Amino acid sequence: MEIGIVLPNTGDLATPESLLAIAERAEELGFATVWTADHLVLPLESETSYPYVRGADVRLDAHHPILDPMIVLAGIATRTRRIGLGVSVYLSALRHPIVAAKLVASLDRLSEGRVRLGVGAGWIPEEYATFGIEFSERGRVLDEHIACLRVLWSEENPHFEGDYYRFDNIGFEPKPVQSRLPVLIGGNSGPARRRAARLGDGWHVIDVPLPELEAGIGALRASCLEVGRDPEEVVVSMRSQVVITKESIPESERFAPLMGTRSEVIRDLLRMREIGVGHVALWPLARSRGLADYLEGVEEIAQELLPELGAVAGVAKG
Repeated sequence: MEIGIVLPNTGDLATPESLLAIAERAEELGFATVWTADHLVLPLESETSYPYVRGADVRLDAHHPILDPMIVLAGIATRTRRIGLGVSVYLSALRHPIVAAKLVASLDRLSEGRVRLGVGAGWIPEEYATFGIEFSERGRVLDEHIACLRVLWSEENPHFEGDYYRFDNIGFEPKPVQSRLPVLIGGNSGPARRRAARLGDGWHVIDVPLPELEAGIGALRASCLEVGRDPEEVVVSMRSQVVITKESIPESERFAPLMGTRSEVIRDLLRMREIGVGHVALWPLARSRGLADYLEGVEEIAQELLPELGAVAGVAKG
């Protein structure tokens, strides 16, 4: 199982100094990947809560700074040589597919084939309304968007005609370095899982507790078989907060799945590997927001978890 690190391209640590220091240290320590997050805008007022923290009504601050993930990863690409570059997850349907395809292909070229693109339908209705997209149609828009990316990245003279996007009489260069750039379908829901079975190279979830994760992986495999795919073709990955404590934390008091003593967190990660998780992006979020503390969290993960997991550094291959 590969282990990655979440880059804080949002909030107080979204600075060149912090992001480059974390990414460079993650590569030195042998992590497989670094991951960014994405939002274009956040609403001033919304009835929708952040869906990935159990037992809490969390509303995102509309003025919370968020650096564009592709711009951040392009900078990281120039200062690293091996580590994979991921987005968890890109709200690609909020961009025209030709624009998104150009950004991703350019990043793959600059990084010499290190990109892993997570894409998701999103969860904030107001973000879609800002761009004139019906929230109820976002799944269908995303399906077409993914199809467009594949056409643009693979066909010499790309042509597409769908309900939402149409293009013809164009060339599109350069193509990505990877012959099949990995597209991971983000989302913890059933529709996201089924989309992964139909269209994705992977299913990417956020902070899913082990029992739900195991059930979801079983459902994913069933969906793959229903559409005639080998379940082994669809990699399972998860972005997860990680909190290593001195004392055990009862399951009922955990706000994220990977919380507890070192031995408990290792036990849960090994169980994830056993049920079919191929990659985990760890997020030392519970610490202070300062760079020194974040780096200390990255070091702690490297020292306490990587040796026990036998994690091997790697990058996406096309």
